[in-house]
Amino acid sequence: MSLGAADPDGPDVFAVLLRRYRRAAGLSQQQLAQAAGLGVRTLRDLERGRVGRPQRATVTGLAEALRLRPAEAQRLRRSVSSGRSVSSGQPVSSGQLVDGDPDLELVGLTTPPRVPLPADPPDFSGRGTELDRLAGRMSRSGAVVVVHGPPGIGKTSVVVRAARELAAVLPDGAFFVDLRGTARQPVTSRAAVAQLLADLGVDRRRLPSGLDERLALYEAMTAGRSGVLVLDDARDAAQVRPLLPTGGDWRVLISSRRQLTDLTGADSAAAGSTGVERIALGALPGPDARKLLAGVVGPARLAAEPAAVDELVRICGGLPLALRIAASRLASRPLWTVGGLLDRLRDSRRRLDGLYAGDVEVRAAFMVSYRQLDPDQRTALRRLALLPWPGYDATTVADLLDLDPDLDRAASALAGLVEAGLLTPVPAGGSGSAGTGSGGRFRLHDLLVVFGQERAADEDSLADQQAAVERVRTGLLATVVAAGAWFPSYQEPLDRHRFPAARTPFGSASAALDWCTAQRRAITWALRRTAQHQRHAEIVTVVDAIRGVANRHHHLAPWREVFQAAVESALALGDPAAEARHRDSLGFAFKYQVRQPEQALPEHERARQLHAEIGDRAGYAWSTLYTTGALHRCGRLAEALDRARLAAELFAALGQTQGAVIASYAIGDIQRDLGHPEQAARTHREGLEGLADPAGRDRVNAGMFGYRLGLDLVAVGDLPGAVRVLEQAYATFVAEHHPTGIAECLGALSEVLARLGSPRAVAVATRAVGVCHELGDALREAQAWYALGLVAQAEQRSEDHLRCFDRARSLCAGSADLEVRSLLARLTRQ
Repeated sequence: MSLGAADPDGPDVFAVLLRRYRRAAGLSQQQLAQAAGLGVRTLRDLERGRVGRPQRATVTGLAEALRLRPAEAQRLRRSVSSGRSVSSGQPVSSGQLVDGDPDLELVGLTTPPRVPLPADPPDFSGRGTELDRLAGRMSRSGAVVVVHGPPGIGKTSVVVRAARELAAVLPDGAFFVDLRGTARQPVTSRAAVAQLLADLGVDRRRLPSGLDERLALYEAMTAGRSGVLVLDDARDAAQVRPLLPTGGDWRVLISSRRQLTDLTGADSAAAGSTGVERIALGALPGPDARKLLAGVVGPARLAAEPAAVDELVRICGGLPLALRIAASRLASRPLWTVGGLLDRLRDSRRRLDGLYAGDVEVRAAFMVSYRQLDPDQRTALRRLALLPWPGYDATTVADLLDLDPDLDRAASALAGLVEAGLLTPVPAGGSGSAGTGSGGRFRLHDLLVVFGQERAADEDSLADQQAAVERVRTGLLATVVAAGAWFPSYQEPLDRHRFPAARTPFGSASAALDWCTAQRRAITWALRRTAQHQRHAEIVTVVDAIRGVANRHHHLAPWREVFQAAVESALALGDPAAEARHRDSLGFAFKYQVRQPEQALPEHERARQLHAEIGDRAGYAWSTLYTTGALHRCGRLAEALDRARLAAELFAALGQTQGAVIASYAIGDIQRDLGHPEQAARTHREGLEGLADPAGRDRVNAGMFGYRLGLDLVAVGDLPGAVRVLEQAYATFVAEHHPTGIAECLGALSEVLARLGSPRAVAVATRAVGVCHELGDALREAQAWYALGLVAQAEQRSEDHLRCFDRARSLCAGSADLEVRSLLARLTRQ
């Protein structure tokens, strides 16, 4: 439309200014209407120019709600009588144009008001850690920081809050440019520089017309100044580069959904910076999310439904945009309960329909980013949302997109989603020595999962969706089989099903275990899906392959469920040998994972019977040994010792060294629990000395003997000796990448150091709590809490020591295991 043409429907000056000031304040129509005491429909009509002449009280209320400066409030009041700027048909002089800003072009202001920093949302909550990091990084002249994150995470609020604090100490204050990077037509560099020059005091009528000339003037105008520049909603690095000040004392804060990884130190060097730094915003923690809700809805109303509030926070995923929308809906409907809103949000298929308030909605925010993706990235996002577990990697994307084994294209799609702020990194595990790292893996926010599923339903056929998910399932199980090959069990598995070659090769046992640990939820999903579809041969093959992994990591997967599925598949296949193997494995899960040895015993006895029926002497010996552990943990010590000695004889007759080694340290464990720790120590020392290669192939067995010898020394009262032996065993398990051994040694060490009064006790116990919690070893975690309680008790911190003991008791609940009973007895004596 020509600016000089008559337009009877041209925009109203008041409407344009009102809309501009609301956006600058960072308020939705719902929020402004509520603050000004208006209905949302009334505010919409005012912004659309559908109200002939707003009343003075209405204009005053809006100005106050927007926190306008006196000059801005006066301009808003005057615009009521100025009518429509374009409908008169009078041409607007070129000197009145505001380059690249259609709203102000239509208003026809000769010099626009300097754009203020948007007002903080009245419900701003949390972000203390991020703001502290920003304050530290922005303390240096020339600092350039990109604050990035997914849609609706609150990037603008954070950078504005940080800029406001900086502006108070810098002579020239703050300058703010909304780059509209998520709009269909982002602000051009020419327009952005024009705004900045005007903010710096240049008369728009004297602005050079060319970009190069404007940039030269911008360089001259910023050279002698000191301020903070906020570049909000940047689309890409190209939009930002020309706007970085080239002299003076400037700090630049950039918000973007993208990481702007191609904005480098070379770009910022002219501003005196040593590089561009980045801060990722994640979901609000629960307390901050509840505080945000309370700021809008009121604390009393939320206090009446604490459980519903917690569920609402979970459903919103800590996303500030979603939380604000939910809070606004509740605030505008005083008769609604939080539970009533939840009824509208629980169904994931309708969740995004319920997350809107006025002109603000979560779906629209996500759609803006989705439209900016390339075809591979869009397809990847839709199909990742079909997978009910986090931790996606390039191999997952390759399977979803049905790409060749060359993962470059899949990695590119994955990187594009990360750069766009739609995938966030999965943090690496806290117990690096336990082999739980998870580098190169990413997840979708829960609401983006819902959005992606919507897009998949609209854009992909059901057959394509199912085929993509099936490729992922098959690929995962093929890789499980490849990983399991590094951990062979005592019996060779039957090759009942041949999977395709794994896309992820492993060069070592530690790499294989790292992958299994990182993908533990994905593996569980794949196994459950396979069992649900009754693919019995696949289940038996995969679980056969992974049995050795279970020996190293007792809590990697829900082993009871996994091995139960394998038993049922073996029964369906009519395979007694597979049934016997997996009943022994199921007994293992009952003993070591869920600590229910009384349920383990019948599984091992049935396996022993099956091995006898099919004439499998080795299998019979192993089942005999496994019954030893069940009897021991049930407290039937005399029977357990007889079985352990029988197992040792059977293994000796078969020439099975590994079985004989395990039988010997089982015998020592029982001797200690029978009250003969000196005898147990001799058994374990002899076993350690009898290993053929304790520093090589037998290193895991050496660690097992060492750990048990440490427990023996504790029982005889040699605590310093126990520390030395346990630390050596711990080092062995770390070197061998043995998570269960690491947890066991840390749990025992923490208690012994606490009993010695060692200054290291708190550090070791704290590490043990973290490692054992991550691994899922509740007993060893309880032992570490007990150790922390002992330290607190020695320091006469009664409240702390009782809290630690209570935590330990809660972790021991529901188990009749002998080790658990022993720890509970120690807790009771304190």
